Amino acid sequence: MSENEEKKDKDIKIVELCRVPREDEALAIESLLASCNIKCILQSDITRSVYPFTIDGLAEVSILVSDRDFEKSKEIISKNV
Repeated sequence: MSENEEKKDKDIKIVELCRVPREDEALAIESLLASCNIKCILQSDITRSVYPFTIDGLAEVSILVSDRDFEKSKEIISKNV
């Protein structure tokens, strides 16, 4: 990896694109963004159990993207979700 690429990677800031109440919704959005060559991170505090329900947003999934992809990601989601 060249020095410029390393510097570029260090300058990436991660921002929250949105939150969704269920993991399956987050996975659908992740797939949609991936089809547009946008990488994202799914982050949650979901406790795995046989009872997949949420209480007061405790199982919400945050979808995180690079700040460079934020506007494009917002546009893609608003048109497709």
